[in-house]
Amino acid sequence: MFHYIQYTLPFHLALLAAAAFGLLSLLLIFLFFVSNLKARKEHASVPASLPWVGAENQSFSAIRANFRGLVDSVALYTQGYRKFSKLDQIFVVPTWTKGPQIILPPSMGSWLASRPDAILNAKDCTFETAQFTYTVGHPEITSNDMIDLLIKRELTRTIGTLNNELLEEIDGSLEGILGTDGEWREVGVFDSLTRTVGRVANRVFVGKELCSNMDFVMAGTHFARDISVSSYILHLFPRFMKPAVSWFATMPNRRHSGIAMKYLQPLIRDRIDTMKRKQADPTYAWDEPNDFITWMVRESFKRKTDDETSVYALAYRVVLLNFAAITTTTIMATNTLLDVWSAPNAEEVVESLREEAARVLQEHNGEWTKAAVAKLCRLDSAIRESARVSGVGGTAMARRVRAANGIKLPNGLVVPYNATVGVSMDGVHFDSEFYDRVDEFDPFRFSRPREQDSEKSRPNEDLVTTSVHWLPFSHGIHACPGRFFAANNIKMILAQILLNYDIQPFAARPPNISLGDISVVPVKAKMMVRRRNVKA
Repeated sequence: MFHYIQYTLPFHLALLAAAAFGLLSLLLIFLFFVSNLKARKEHASVPASLPWVGAENQSFSAIRANFRGLVDSVALYTQGYRKFSKLDQIFVVPTWTKGPQIILPPSMGSWLASRPDAILNAKDCTFETAQFTYTVGHPEITSNDMIDLLIKRELTRTIGTLNNELLEEIDGSLEGILGTDGEWREVGVFDSLTRTVGRVANRVFVGKELCSNMDFVMAGTHFARDISVSSYILHLFPRFMKPAVSWFATMPNRRHSGIAMKYLQPLIRDRIDTMKRKQADPTYAWDEPNDFITWMVRESFKRKTDDETSVYALAYRVVLLNFAAITTTTIMATNTLLDVWSAPNAEEVVESLREEAARVLQEHNGEWTKAAVAKLCRLDSAIRESARVSGVGGTAMARRVRAANGIKLPNGLVVPYNATVGVSMDGVHFDSEFYDRVDEFDPFRFSRPREQDSEKSRPNEDLVTTSVHWLPFSHGIHACPGRFFAANNIKMILAQILLNYDIQPFAARPPNISLGDISVVPVKAKMMVRRRNVKA
């Protein structure tokens, strides 16, 4: 009998392997044809008169174009910009993740930036890119105006007034990660900055006690990463498969948001009770914390619906705020550090930035006041220049057509309902018409004119100033409202690194990675760092 099993077992395994291979092959064929139908439908919605980059007259041309967009659309944006945008023409970039992108020339940038939401909607593009329907859920929360309102009305107004508190978190985080013993150590660039940005941002969001709880902070930073990863996975599948796929793809999202909610809900419940008690009895001995939770609870007292007043809904808004605040800030800070310490003259650049930070801090009595941070014009320029040469790329000022009958562009072309329009970020940022030496990272490109007496009257081009020629924070009525908070935090974090730490220059800049139509930072890049003997 054992002799029989010895010979039949491999045969049974072979049958199982063949069956599994056959099922996998059928699944791949099914996905190919479904994806091809999806691609053809998307491409058919684009005006036939528009030229494409990456699409050729061949069998299965739509899905082949989308596949090129999946693996190389960063290059397609630049190729199309040089071929068409430079001639003031419109073109189309195929992408697997976002469908065809109708790219307008820079001459239409100001027109695009000023269109109202009812005609061209920015939020719809953001939600589609992040696949919020599946990665986040809760449309009654994500589509609500409360977060944007509080960022514009409260957060921006408090910038600078809480810098001492932010400095406490910056120093605490950097000392814990980078060390204080003066010995060289190897640490991850992205990971170090993610932890620091998360802790600093949450000092304003949730207060001192919770922001230093790394279980909570890392849940928020992981949730931000989870949305990026799960949305990319979901974009690979046709719409009818996304509900099923999302259950698996978003398991980390649910786990990390659940950890954050475990800490947030008791805090918010207590804050609501305490604020109501203070309202009822003004003599009650309690000082209202100046943080996002206080602002949000106070605003919730004016609202009526459950998704604007419940503890769960308010707590989930803080989780979403972590996604919005941490992602952009960390990417920008990481790119700046890599670009500065990879520059051919890195030591000279670092010394210039360090001299400015020390001088400005001394001029303001050793405090990072709002005015002091504003005077870091060289550091501001280095961050702005890094965002130009190492930006995320893709479609900037992306807008979804919401006018039922489409919209007529300035050249007379009518773009149909539900199409996506925008401009090429890398195309604009590497256009020699707008910038000299476009391929060079010039850290003082924007500060040099400001430091020359003859140029004092020139318009200010600092990190928060958007234009149709500089697009990391978008431009126009939908420019990122949180950019003032992000800029303040990035400058303070990098200034403290410059003053208190030595970093060994990189032999070569760790390259960013093309992922579909965007460029992402090298999350595994390492740096050698040690504490300096002078503490600022």
